[in-house]
Amino acid sequence: MFSDADELLGLATPRGGEHSDDNRVSSVPVANNNDHDDDAMDEGDLQVRTMEVPRWLSTTDVTAHLVGRGKKKTLEEEYECTIVIAGHGSGTKDPSMPGFHLPHLHITMSGHDVRQLGRLRRALEDSLIDYIIENTPEQEDSRNAPPSLGRLLYSLALSAANASPKTKDHTPNRTVFARSHYPMIYHTRRTVEEGANGPPTKKVWMNVVELPQDDNSSEYHGRFLAGKQGSLLEYYRTKFNCRVDIYGVWGDDDDLMCAPYVLVTSEEGKGNVDRCLQFIEHRVREHEEKYGASRAGGRRILRGEMQMSDS
Repeated sequence: MFSDADELLGLATPRGGEHSDDNRVSSVPVANNNDHDDDAMDEGDLQVRTMEVPRWLSTTDVTAHLVGRGKKKTLEEEYECTIVIAGHGSGTKDPSMPGFHLPHLHITMSGHDVRQLGRLRRALEDSLIDYIIENTPEQEDSRNAPPSLGRLLYSLALSAANASPKTKDHTPNRTVFARSHYPMIYHTRRTVEEGANGPPTKKVWMNVVELPQDDNSSEYHGRFLAGKQGSLLEYYRTKFNCRVDIYGVWGDDDDLMCAPYVLVTSEEGKGNVDRCLQFIEHRVREHEEKYGASRAGGRRILRGEMQMSDS
C-alpha cells in the first residue's frame, strides 16, 4: 500500500496492513516536552522530539492508523513539521533511519516551532488511544477504559519524560505523571481547545506492575491482589489514596492487546503510588514463592534494594 521509495525518506511505512535509550537524534537539539521550557527556546533552530510506541502496539496496522492514507502529509502541513517512523512494525528497510534497530515503533518529529511539535505529539497520542478504543469491545460500564488503555498511557508518559533533555531520572518503570485512564469521557470527548465540548485532560501519578504467571500452566495470577470481595482494593484507597485496577485475570484477557497487568494511580502524589507499589510488590513476591509463579521481567527493584549483577 505504501511502496513509494520517496515516501520512505520521510516515513517508514507498512507494505501491508520497550524502551530505548535512543531518545535524541545526532546533535540536533531536542525540545523539552514542557511547554513553558519550550517557549524559552530559540524557535529559529530546528528542534526534534521523539516518541516511542510500546512494543505490544508496534505493528504495521498501527503505523497505517497513525500516518497512512495521506494522514502523514496532513499532519506535517498542519503542524509545520516532518515525521519519520522507524523500528519494528514501521515497514522501513533503510538502516539510516533514526530508531531503525529498535524492537518497537520510534517516531521522530522535526520542526522550528516547539509548540507545534507538542501539539503534534498530542495528536499522535490521541490517535493511538483511538486505535485501542476502536479495536476493543465496548465495556459494560461506559466509564471504564478498555483494558489496554492504562498501559498505553503509562508508556506514553514515560516516553515523553525520557525524551526531555531536562529529565535526570531515567530509572526504568518509575512512577510518572500521565493522562488518566478513568473515566473514559476524557478520551471519548476531546478538550474544548481541540474543538469539542469535552472536559479538560485529567492527569494522575501512574505506574504499572507486571503480573506473575503459573510456571506450569502459564496462567496469570492477579486476583489475590484484590482480596476477598475487593477488600484490598478498598485498602489501597484508604491507606495509600490510590486507585488499583487489575487487568487480564477476570475473563477479560481476550480484550487485552498487552500482557495482564496492574495499574496504580493517584491524584495525591508520586509518593502515594510508590508506597502502594511497594506493598503490592511484597504481596506478589510472597505469592510467587507460595504458588510457584514468576514474572517474565523478574522482580521489581524496590527502594533500598540493589540490583544483582549478572557477573
